[in-house]
Amino acid sequence: MTTKLTFKLSALSMAVISSVSTISANVYAADDNLKEVEKIMVTGSRIARAEVESTSPITVVSKEALTNLGISDVSSALRRLPALTGNTANNQSSAGSNNIQTATLRGIEATNTLVLLNGRRLVGSDEDGLVDLSSIPFEAISQIEVLKDGASAIYGSDAIAGVINIITRKNFEGFKVTAHYGRSSRGDADERKVGFVTGVSTDRASVMVAASTSNNAGWEEKDRYMTKDADQTYLGGGNGRSGTAPNPKLTGFGLGEGTWTVPDASNPSQVIAWDYDKEGYNYRAAQSGANDNKTTSVFVFGEYSLADDLTFFTELSFHDGFVQGNQAPPGTDTGWYGDNVDTPNAFKRYPDADGNNFGVGPNQKYNPFGEAGNVSKRFSEYGSRIYQSNNTITRYTLGLQGMLADEYDWEVLFSSQSAKLVQEGGAQPSIIQIERALSDECETAADPDCVALNVFGPEGSITQDMLDFINTTAPSQTNKNDLSFIQASIAGPVMQLEAGEVMFSAGAEYREDQLSLSVDQAQRTATFDVSWGGSVTPVTSPVREISEYYVELAIPVLENLDVEAAVRYSDYSDIDQTTTNPKFGIIYRPLESVKIRGSYSTGFRAPTMAQMYQGRTSSINTNMYDPCNPNNDANYFNTSIAGCAGLNPAFSKNEIQSNDIIGGGNPNLKPEEADNMTLGLVMEPLDGLGVTLDYFDIEQSNVVFSSSRYVVDQYVAGNPEFANAVIRSNNGTGYIQTIFSSSNNIAARNLSGFDLNVNYLHESNFGTWRFNLDATYMSDFQVQDTSDTPFRDVVGTYDSAFGSIPEYKANLQLDWEQGNYRVTWDAAYNSKITAAEDDVMDATVFHNIQLGYFIDALQTDVHFGVQNLFDKEPPFLKANGTSTDDNLYSFRGRFYYVGLSRSF
Repeated sequence: MTTKLTFKLSALSMAVISSVSTISANVYAADDNLKEVEKIMVTGSRIARAEVESTSPITVVSKEALTNLGISDVSSALRRLPALTGNTANNQSSAGSNNIQTATLRGIEATNTLVLLNGRRLVGSDEDGLVDLSSIPFEAISQIEVLKDGASAIYGSDAIAGVINIITRKNFEGFKVTAHYGRSSRGDADERKVGFVTGVSTDRASVMVAASTSNNAGWEEKDRYMTKDADQTYLGGGNGRSGTAPNPKLTGFGLGEGTWTVPDASNPSQVIAWDYDKEGYNYRAAQSGANDNKTTSVFVFGEYSLADDLTFFTELSFHDGFVQGNQAPPGTDTGWYGDNVDTPNAFKRYPDADGNNFGVGPNQKYNPFGEAGNVSKRFSEYGSRIYQSNNTITRYTLGLQGMLADEYDWEVLFSSQSAKLVQEGGAQPSIIQIERALSDECETAADPDCVALNVFGPEGSITQDMLDFINTTAPSQTNKNDLSFIQASIAGPVMQLEAGEVMFSAGAEYREDQLSLSVDQAQRTATFDVSWGGSVTPVTSPVREISEYYVELAIPVLENLDVEAAVRYSDYSDIDQTTTNPKFGIIYRPLESVKIRGSYSTGFRAPTMAQMYQGRTSSINTNMYDPCNPNNDANYFNTSIAGCAGLNPAFSKNEIQSNDIIGGGNPNLKPEEADNMTLGLVMEPLDGLGVTLDYFDIEQSNVVFSSSRYVVDQYVAGNPEFANAVIRSNNGTGYIQTIFSSSNNIAARNLSGFDLNVNYLHESNFGTWRFNLDATYMSDFQVQDTSDTPFRDVVGTYDSAFGSIPEYKANLQLDWEQGNYRVTWDAAYNSKITAAEDDVMDATVFHNIQLGYFIDALQTDVHFGVQNLFDKEPPFLKANGTSTDDNLYSFRGRFYYVGLSRSF
């Protein structure tokens, strides 16, 4: 139960809790009138109080402000915040690769950002336990609070970079419906969404139901200028087309040195030299540039007053998410698979006298040469591979809350949550079946049910019967996460000091967490049988039992000086280690218009279940790195490097444009640790003008990290511990084919920078004007991959592990409102990103605008807007092969949208 208190809300007291986001201007309008308000519990504290202050910087994003920008989902809202940078996953990443939406505060991995719903943990969806931000119906949201500070003392594990707390509505009366539709200027990327919120209340009870459904289309890479071709020479890049192409690439077959192809299916014995520049396959013509996605979400909140000081409450929610994306057609490379660690015995039926292994028999039905050989061929007749994922999440929370002795708030609750993420690839070629179809025995008495595969011709040589014979595997992976917890807490006054009451909060939590990861037989490491895919080992983790206890104090030392202190003890059943994390904060008011705040805390992140318990995995890596051939050139190895001596330049170019990373879990991992510090200045120099400037510093150690780049460097340097960690093609003389890179507590990061917010409210005869500037300056992002390597600074660069880390990010927003009319304009700025001396993404500014009008007669609000107003292309990036960093930018282009809401 909450107690209503009367206090004065000034622009300064509101600004002190947040370096206000450019999309939250409406939340912080100055109000010098006295108001009846309830106690407020600010994210980062368990003590509800009337004074709305925090020792740590918090950004509060209101639902109304998001609507004014045409935003209708949590992920899009958070991506606008300058404090979010790096590899923030979203549905606009290419090739159907992402199936959940995540957030990366300060640019470190999403596992370091804790996501809460009404101050409580949410179950994760994938094997790393990451929360899907699309799972909360937008209609249920009241506001989003982003704590930009460590908070392990308050919330426990994962809150190293900060906390995202999604606050829902609780009491709503009436019925409100919303609708949203948008389309890009290219005629695709359609967005459709409808939702409603309804509620009823009595003297003792209230119920609110919010629900939404969306159906959003993506687009194809071929339909965008910058992504239409993997050969990026027209953009100033290199040729990244695949060497596995519809025209076969033949080796052996008695054809002599080099690679050969068959240009004419009617005359397969006539060959010409295989030319990468002519034959390379443009896989981007068959891939999605952004995924199609559908969601249906329901959220229910109810409460019932059992007595004057005793209330029962419940939260129920359901989410069903569907994502679909395309990838290029599959293929096979009998020589590559024959040397692959996942398929050590594949395509080795026909060895020659020199020890070479061939996968196509000399007497195979379509072999015109009468000698064995190897083939690399793309089955373009298959069409694009369709990848789908379904994410189902259910949650329920039941609790009691009340008040003791009219002073002490208490709460006891139980929550049970489950998430099931199923990823499927449809029917795909089987390595076993391909090997049969390329054997001498196929379609003979020895194997009469076999259908021989004609790999000796260009596109069209593969028939549907051939495809039906080899397409017998269906890659499928299911992640199931279960989370349940019991929480008990009490908060209230401790004693009265001259400057005010000392407040406390104390509580205990018991949590159980478990991951179950299952894969189909063909995708398992021990029985791998998927051509053009990675392997996964099933795992069922032990139930992780976590017991935690915390206490927090808020002490008014002087009338202008408040101190906060908190500590949390955590015990994890499977890590064999306990951790205790304190936090200290201070707010000092030397002048009525000035406040100084600061905090220091330690934090930790427990290794994920997959990081600890998953067996061996293999994944396809397209961010290739080889110091012996940095640019993946043909006929080149830098043999002046000692570790590159003996390599054969004839096999230098990796035409497949990828290699395998072999990883897996490590049960001996320990928690990551961090030290967080913030120091801030909050000012109100003029009426209606608020300014906040906050410094942040994060030192993270014992970080769980897997660096394939580090493994390659150690291998090339001749470190004997890494002698077998890298496998090169062609019996160790060619390009890098496989890298063994496991996870360990080996890395460290040191981050620091500044957050600035300026917001100004001006009332005039020409309407109400609001100005907001929200900016982040990243001064240092020092990364140490292993304890024995130097730190490197990734600020202003693109890094394969962290993505783009701009030195400066900013959002500028201007709102105008008069009567029933309103206009919102905003601009987003990212500073330049350097991946290499000749690979620089220039600084950018993207503009958006929205016009809105409230129709009194219909009680309906309508708005129309344009995102990327000037249809600006994202800057070009060579480093990752996708033409830009699509975790930072989008190829969608100019986007028009319209929306309405009506209350009944």
